Amino acid sequence: MKYSRDEKWWKGFRRGLIRQSSPCEVSHKFEIEKPTYKIIGEIDRLDQRDTVQSRIALRPGTPEYEEYYARHPEYKEFDDNNREILSKAAQRHFESDPIVFQLQPNVFSTRSILGTPDIVRGQMEYTPHWKSLQINETNAKNFFPEELTERIKSFALFLGVSKVRATHLKREWIYTHYAHPYSPEPYGKPVDLDYKYIICLAMRQNFFNINSGNGYLSSMEVGWRYSLISLICVTLANLIRSWGFRARALPAENSPYLVVPTFIDAGMGEQGRMGIVVTQEFGNNFRPGAVATDMPMKVDKPVDFGIQDFCDRCKICIEACPVRAIPKERTLVRGVYRWQMDAEKCRMYWSSMAHPCAICQAVCPWNFESTLFHNTIRFFNLNIPLFHKPSIWGYEILYKNTKWTPDPSWAVMGKGGDNKIKRS
Repeated sequence: MKYSRDEKWWKGFRRGLIRQSSPCEVSHKFEIEKPTYKIIGEIDRLDQRDTVQSRIALRPGTPEYEEYYARHPEYKEFDDNNREILSKAAQRHFESDPIVFQLQPNVFSTRSILGTPDIVRGQMEYTPHWKSLQINETNAKNFFPEELTERIKSFALFLGVSKVRATHLKREWIYTHYAHPYSPEPYGKPVDLDYKYIICLAMRQNFFNINSGNGYLSSMEVGWRYSLISLICVTLANLIRSWGFRARALPAENSPYLVVPTFIDAGMGEQGRMGIVVTQEFGNNFRPGAVATDMPMKVDKPVDFGIQDFCDRCKICIEACPVRAIPKERTLVRGVYRWQMDAEKCRMYWSSMAHPCAICQAVCPWNFESTLFHNTIRFFNLNIPLFHKPSIWGYEILYKNTKWTPDPSWAVMGKGGDNKIKRS
């Protein structure tokens, strides 16, 4: 049977969905007592207003804009240039095809709705009829942390997350102040995330879509997974509150904490060269969410499954990044010795396309789908460190020059076409 382009695309999309939902068994073999990141000196908390995404969201002429650049004039020229590039790219895409242009913003829009303060805190005007269980401090002792943890984890998996772990919420990983676009909270409001535990959630992405690299398709996949896991965050927080414990959803649009070190603490994975968390089951091909709570919980341990050695040997993402934003060496960042992406280079590239890029996720050798072949390679990489280098060579031979997944015809702007940037 001869498939048209979109028929082939839908076939690949469905295959990606099946592999995305394949079982992920969490092994306790690699658990350790201390995280693999290195702390050197005192950890400086980060102000969310200083992140490049928050700076780009500032609007010229507003009080927030004037106040911020009065404090940080060193960022103004770069940020103004970035905003101008983004505006021109967005206008160009809109004029090319106003119908397709609206697809990507709309898959992100749901996560914006689910990040509103009343929703994440469960402070809507109405009180659901199921919110009737009153558990005071004395009665709470009758609930075993192990049982509550098992129940909430199982429910999260039922709702659609791929992996869930829990840890203590550390103050050093909490932002000092809120800022757009990460939060609809008042700009500059001090963060008040005073909870004991945090439940970390990972939703695996459809790798077929992510494999479009810097195509429009990958950005839609990112936005949609963020929206779905945001819904799960809100649902879990509502459930915990119905049990009588404090809880706050931490969806993508309202998460005033550092995801990477928190997920490392929970044993979700280790930090990879790109600066983000790599899981042992599906690499960094996921989107995060979380719930902060005071509900008694059994916390998980961090893990060490060899990704530090693997990334030291692997340079594939460095070579693939079109703007060379991925570091060759670790550096000291606010008291932590780590790989630190050049966020400004990365963001400028995003602005030039008017949508996010997923090239580094698409090329990571640890991110392959759960096929028998790739699971076998994953097994050897996990258990035999000497296999790291041969597996990287194998990737370069088999995959380095393969083509990106093309955007389907219904998501190609104007006279656009398949992604022209080569995988290598």
